[in-house]
Amino acid sequence: MDKFFVITNGTRDKGCEKAIQITEYLRSKGRSCDYVAIERDSTEDCEEIGRIKEISNDTQGIIVLGGDGTFIQSAGFIAPKKIPMIGVNLGHLGYLAEVDKDGITPALDRLIADDFEITERMMLSGTPVIDGNDRTNRYAVNDIVVRTSGSSVGTFCIEVNGTYLTTISGDGIVVATPTGSTAYNMSAGGPIIEPGSSMIVITPICPLEVVSRSVVLSANDTVVIKMDRSRTMRERQAEVYFDGIEDEKLSNGDSIVIKKAKVSVELIKLSKESFLEVLSRKMG
Repeated sequence: MDKFFVITNGTRDKGCEKAIQITEYLRSKGRSCDYVAIERDSTEDCEEIGRIKEISNDTQGIIVLGGDGTFIQSAGFIAPKKIPMIGVNLGHLGYLAEVDKDGITPALDRLIADDFEITERMMLSGTPVIDGNDRTNRYAVNDIVVRTSGSSVGTFCIEVNGTYLTTISGDGIVVATPTGSTAYNMSAGGPIIEPGSSMIVITPICPLEVVSRSVVLSANDTVVIKMDRSRTMRERQAEVYFDGIEDEKLSNGDSIVIKKAKVSVELIKLSKESFLEVLSRKMG
């Protein structure tokens, strides 16, 4: 690799110290590199996100410094460009991070020498339908979550490929990728799925039903979650989150259409460690 770009978490990487270190090291090796610092709550129209969106398509590698949140936030903008990404963990668990902060220099040397593999992770595509009108489609690496606010309980009707599946009353629904199976899905009691696989998992959040299980679907399936209005005329409202960032509000009769995205995230892999080994280490 010869042309790089570094995205760093401005909160965890104080003064962009690590980003500057990486940029200067790569330049000293005759490579091209630039960097930008973002915050977890950066808006899509801010200058920093604008720079990420404008990254040249001939960039060969994106280095993301921070935790999984920073990596996921960046991936939503990078995936359509098909530029491989690698994460450096400055956070806590860092399931998506390939490199610890103490191993940055050896990792950079391997990137320069093209000593790595590239793997793909599927993403989700979600389109809210508000008052019968499609809103802007958005991508998610981990999950798309529909949940009520506060202590209110929502009623969610779920369809798969146009066929009614079930109606769930509770705090909400998580629709996750295999990558996101170790995130909110796992916390809600859903299954852990090998991240390189291609499938969709639906998990209820605090359901009122005595028996309520996760459902694992093919990645070719289309899921529709609709705010049900049939049980009561009282207006209900829920928020839609794409990888933890609120995007839309759903009211009675509104829905969201979720399917596998046409784009995927390309990850740079240096370690020979298997997913089960990583899972054991992170959870041990």
